[in-house]
Amino acid sequence: MSVTQSGTAGAGDAEAPRGRTRWGVVTAILGLPALAVGVFLLMMAVWVLVS
Repeated sequence: MSVTQSGTAGAGDAEAPRGRTRWGVVTAILGLPALAVGVFLLMMAVWVLVS
């Protein structure tokens, strides 16, 4: 019985990192375009101030 319980706890522990990894992928997919837009706006602001 203790083997089943530890197996269940191990399965729960194994699922948590997968969930965090999935959210990390979502954050990367949404964050990279936002970062690119931010960098583009920063470059445009520098270009306007310099010229």
